[in-house]
Amino acid sequence: MTPRGKIIIGVVIVVIVVVAGLGTYYALYRPNSSTTPPATGATLTIASSATPTSLDPAVAFDSYSVLFDDQIYQTLVGYGTKVVNGQTYGSLTPVPELATSWIINPNGSILFNLRHNVTFSNGDPFNATDVQYSLDRVVTMSQGDSFHVAQFLNSSGIKVVGTYQVLVIPSAPDPWFLNLFQLWVTDIVDPTYINAHGGVVKDTVNTYMSDHAMGTGPYLLNPNNYTATTITLNANPNYYGSKPNITKLIFEYVSSPATQQSLLESGSINIALNIPLDQMNTIKNYTNLKVEAGPTSSEYYIGLDENVTPFNNVDVRKAIEYAVNVSDLVYYSTFGYGVPLKDVMAPSIESYIPAFANYTYNLSMARHYLALANLSSGFSTSFYYASGDPIGTAIATILQEELAKVNITVTLNQVEAATYNTDVGHGTYPMFYEGWVNLLATPDDGMRPLFSSHNLGIYGNYNYYNNSTVTHDVLVAGTLYNQSQRDALYQNAQRIMASQAVEVPLFNLENVIPVTSNVNNLYIYPTFDIFFDQVTVS
Repeated sequence: MTPRGKIIIGVVIVVIVVVAGLGTYYALYRPNSSTTPPATGATLTIASSATPTSLDPAVAFDSYSVLFDDQIYQTLVGYGTKVVNGQTYGSLTPVPELATSWIINPNGSILFNLRHNVTFSNGDPFNATDVQYSLDRVVTMSQGDSFHVAQFLNSSGIKVVGTYQVLVIPSAPDPWFLNLFQLWVTDIVDPTYINAHGGVVKDTVNTYMSDHAMGTGPYLLNPNNYTATTITLNANPNYYGSKPNITKLIFEYVSSPATQQSLLESGSINIALNIPLDQMNTIKNYTNLKVEAGPTSSEYYIGLDENVTPFNNVDVRKAIEYAVNVSDLVYYSTFGYGVPLKDVMAPSIESYIPAFANYTYNLSMARHYLALANLSSGFSTSFYYASGDPIGTAIATILQEELAKVNITVTLNQVEAATYNTDVGHGTYPMFYEGWVNLLATPDDGMRPLFSSHNLGIYGNYNYYNNSTVTHDVLVAGTLYNQSQRDALYQNAQRIMASQAVEVPLFNLENVIPVTSNVNNLYIYPTFDIFFDQVTVS
């Protein structure tokens, strides 16, 4: 779902200089601030069918929460942009945000040089102590997607070197350590503010911060403007960067995608986040509307909880693989914006192989494996998906029809999105629709969270898949700086997971956002992030 290149616009020039005895020094320079349009007082209204679970970056794990964190908070390192065929997209290239430059040392540690003259939106000054506090807080609280941090960083590895310098030392080798500091979970928070409102308690959520976000980003939240139906963000008057063209963001909760579409067509809203993909051609026919779309590093799948009978039987899981016509399912649910997958991660990711290619649509094979499981007469189960998700709804309907052909009766269960995002990892859904955005676009981020036995349940492994060889291979591979050695381990793990039918891979999905035609510079990021301070309204 979701961070972090909030104020980088245009071409970024990269200078790489080898510094003797230190490692590699990276200094990236922003374009002149005059490339950002002056503030016009424009208001942007966005409709969404789900509300955020938490605005605390140490807790947030769903795309709706990260969407808000992107506007309010900032990380040390942001995301850049790239131009493809004249179209600007977000890229995963590291660029300065709260860090202006960094040195990567031979031992993998990174010395960050921090930006001066930055304050939080309440006026508190930003410095290195805030970075140390924020990163340590993530590890201590151990919530949300904190495993991204805790796997490779602990409190002893976060050191204040000077007022505006921080040294971070990985607790284990990590070929992609720098990219960690692009993730929203490493957003920098204000220690004074948090300590005045509950502080940091080990393994515990700070409930105050769930709806009282306060950071260094271009927008700020007035808690009085946070209701069950509307959340309003205003431009941060203390923001150090160029003032955004959009000075007010209004997020409206609109549960019905059809209502979102009507509001967009009438111009009552500027962006709709949940209009079904089958309506995009209709939207393109409106002169006042357009569709923004771009590639992502996502992977969507049908999860099979191996703690639940009969999905603890590999033959049943293989039967499901053969019973699902993935090509048709993808075509009819994504309308050309999804690419069928043959693996647990996208083909663009390092170490990818089409490990699931042998699972073609074959009802005879499906019945064969059901017979091996002594379930020739079929069985009944339940399929869960988030309400308000048009793709999930389409998948559920098609899946129910497909599995009925092999005597598997499926009861469909829509769950309110916030509840679904909380409960899907608790082992209560035997079969479910889920997606994973490979935020770092690495095999480590694409495999370890979802399939390591160390991440069972809410930590990412929703299938409760527990294989010692796969866990070993993905953990060891993620520590190797030699790509050939990494590939061998990752590909072995992919083959094992395919042989055990760990899930049903479905598709890699483009990020598709319909907007009014006066909305410009809405860049599509592979991580599904949106940075509204880049956006202009004409």
